[in-house]
Amino acid sequence: AIWRCTSSTCPAQLKERLFHFGSRRAMDIEHLGEVVIGQLVDRGMVKDFADLYALPGETWEGMEIAETKTGSTVKLGVPRTKRIRDALERSKRASLRRLLFGLGILHVGAGVAKALGRGFAALDDVFAASVDQLTECEDIGEVIAQSIVQWWGDPVNRKLVERLRKAGLNFKSELYNPAI
Repeated sequence: AIWRCTSSTCPAQLKERLFHFGSRRAMDIEHLGEVVIGQLVDRGMVKDFADLYALPGETWEGMEIAETKTGSTVKLGVPRTKRIRDALERSKRASLRRLLFGLGILHVGAGVAKALGRGFAALDDVFAASVDQLTECEDIGEVIAQSIVQWWGDPVNRKLVERLRKAGLNFKSELYNPAI
């Protein structure tokens, strides 16, 4: 038998979702590795992606990180915390396709996110679209379209997107091409 947690509040799932969100192919948040994410989640400082952008600077400074390889703890110094905060700030300008991929919507990989970026001018347009409108987009089938509509139908996800909007993330597509 295989056991897995299906709860969206599961700390292990949250860590993996945050790691995916910050990965190179998604929001590309440098210096936000597994160890830092693990400490943030274990300390209850981060419950979703938007929390990363809401953490005040002093939260990062002096935070002790347990190094998994050596077993020792290391304080995050000012230079490292500045690099993390700068990376978070840069990620706000990431393309819509990176944000869509980073959200971790079921069946929305990097290629599908790129297709959505070509077919829709903004994130709000993607989420306002019906299943039929989404399937008009290249590479988007009914299963993917239903997954997007279902993800957006969850009030928790809607609140997350609003918090990301307030944090100043880019919701506009640089790939939008209405001729396609």
